[in-house]
Amino acid sequence: MPINIYTSPKEVITETPILFYQNGYFTSQAYSDFIAFSDENFFIAFDQIDNVAISIPRSPSGSIFCRNNNKNAEQFIETFIDHFREKGIKNIQLTHPSPIYTSFVSKSLLEKTGFDLAYNDVSQHIVLQPHWEDSIHKMQKKKLEGLKNEGFEFRKMENDELETAHKFLTVCRQTQGLQINISWEQLKKLNDALPGKYECFGVFRDSKISALCIVVNVSTEVAYYYLPATSPMFRNQSPMVLLIAGMVEHYRERQYKHLDLGVSSVEGKPQEPLKIFKERMGGVATEKPTFLLHL
Repeated sequence: MPINIYTSPKEVITETPILFYQNGYFTSQAYSDFIAFSDENFFIAFDQIDNVAISIPRSPSGSIFCRNNNKNAEQFIETFIDHFREKGIKNIQLTHPSPIYTSFVSKSLLEKTGFDLAYNDVSQHIVLQPHWEDSIHKMQKKKLEGLKNEGFEFRKMENDELETAHKFLTVCRQTQGLQINISWEQLKKLNDALPGKYECFGVFRDSKISALCIVVNVSTEVAYYYLPATSPMFRNQSPMVLLIAGMVEHYRERQYKHLDLGVSSVEGKPQEPLKIFKERMGGVATEKPTFLLHL
């Protein structure tokens, strides 16, 4: 089975239902030394940085996309391993997605071909079922009712408000002594390359933003809670509760299956307050493993 090797994002020809594996995503990113491998069933892309090949390092995950089944997967994996070994790459790193993303080779197959578990992150998601409200903690239900009574309102923001959203996120991060992990220029480039994939939702009171989140429509089944933030001015009211509730309703109406709340850990170390908040919003925990292969 012939395997294609691409050394430029512009060369990539792939039609997948996962946003991070689409041509527009690749061409809008900056790479040190891009390379991708593909055949009729499998696809994986890497950036080669300091003798380490990392699968899609700036996306939430990167692993081997599988179009049909795992047949001949070992042969495909051995091909790119041999290529990296010949090029002097010392390590290959893959962050495998949460199980809610189903079009990927299995974790057991990666382990069978020599990959070792480096760490497991805690990933959480909301199942967009009809009675989601029954799964949230009574404290969150009380906050949700209080927010509505106090005049907080949820709405989907317009595309031309994306820059305003980014500025809000930047300020919120700065008040926490943090930096936002994507510049406005990069976000705009992604939004232009992938129209309709990046959406923004906010909670407002008296025209003031209290909380917002930029969401990525990763597939027709999963939306990813990408960049959330709450204004310090409204933190005590917990407007993020109303924001998540509004997004659940929005995506549930559009027949999505999951709202991916992302990880609640850093390189395997739990962030307990964040994890507990997501649990109280009905979040279901799964493993999101990062694998490493030493060559």
